[in-house]
Amino acid sequence: MFVYNVNHKIRNRISLMLAGIMLVLCFATGHVRAADASFLPMYRRAVDFPQGDLSRLAQVLRKAQDGGEITIGFLGGSITEGRGAANIQDCYVSQVYKWWYDTFPQATINVINAGLGGTSSYLGVHRVDEELLAHSPDLVFVEFAVNDTADELHTNSYENLIRRILTADSNPALVLLFATNEVGDSREETEADLGRYYDLPMLSYGRAVLPEVEAGSFAWHEIAQDIVHPNNRGHSIFAGLITTYLEEICSRLDEIEIDEERLQRYELPEPITPQIYQSAHIENAATITPCAELGYGVYDFNYHFMDNWYALEDRSYLSFEVEACSIGILYQRTEEGTFGQYDIYIDGVCVRTLDGNFVKYDGTETEAEELYRAPDGESKKHVITIVKNPESVNIDFVIIGLLIS
Repeated sequence: MFVYNVNHKIRNRISLMLAGIMLVLCFATGHVRAADASFLPMYRRAVDFPQGDLSRLAQVLRKAQDGGEITIGFLGGSITEGRGAANIQDCYVSQVYKWWYDTFPQATINVINAGLGGTSSYLGVHRVDEELLAHSPDLVFVEFAVNDTADELHTNSYENLIRRILTADSNPALVLLFATNEVGDSREETEADLGRYYDLPMLSYGRAVLPEVEAGSFAWHEIAQDIVHPNNRGHSIFAGLITTYLEEICSRLDEIEIDEERLQRYELPEPITPQIYQSAHIENAATITPCAELGYGVYDFNYHFMDNWYALEDRSYLSFEVEACSIGILYQRTEEGTFGQYDIYIDGVCVRTLDGNFVKYDGTETEAEELYRAPDGESKKHVITIVKNPESVNIDFVIIGLLIS
């Protein structure tokens, strides 16, 4: 039986790898272009990083081979959420799940897709506990290279996110994914530096596809719905890169030593950035009570986050008392131009005026902004007050939650 299972797995791995390669070679018409034989060079570029410490990932794959229960989490932006794919089963997350399901039929495979369009690692580090780590994942993929920006905030939040995942109770394996847009804007370089520092496996969709576009192997519009989001073919390439990587690790599992004792006593290297987001979480209308309130109702306005505060009156007013070293806000925006502008005060000082409107392609519906950070990193009590700006014509405004750490 053991020999049969090994042979069966090897046969499955080979056939699935070939199927994955053929998948990215085909157009919707079913025809193959010779230029698409570039998949293997794409793959080699995608994984052209130091291999990182594979012990956690190897442990997950062996657990799946042994028929265990595996929980895989994906945390990222709209590409991870599945934007650009015709159907949810066509997105890269679903295709990677199918690989696990087909490759390890004796195992129980659970997948959590915590992708959310237009969001960065700053919001990700506030979401990760409740939406992902609470499910005790064995493996986590993180993708924020397109949505993070070149500033200290996102370098800080991305490193804090890495550390929170690696120190989670379930000791998950972590793989960093780097997506890209049409012109190659991405935080891959900075995020990959952190990946090297933490000795993590990494994979770059940008390194895979952009040289092929430049070489004329295929046009960007053939793999993408717009300047950012892969179409079905792009999602299949992304999934193919990931599953081919997993196939490669599977093929040399016997060579990867797993020190169980070392994994249990795992210690992180010294942090590079301030550890300000290690207790980051979201407070909403179900978890925190305002110390003062006027003219607000509670609704499930946002499609992803429940229990939002909605301003309904001209003199709407909210005030909270929190203990924190970092304070942010998560609020709703709209393209229709019907929302108002609201001033945010912290300890009596106006720190920001938020606009509930945005222009398409110049903003997002779910907006997260940091409002305050203690210069000494010390957690203290603060009062947050939210009032309508005197010059705002419109009243409507939706506060999704407070970002507290």
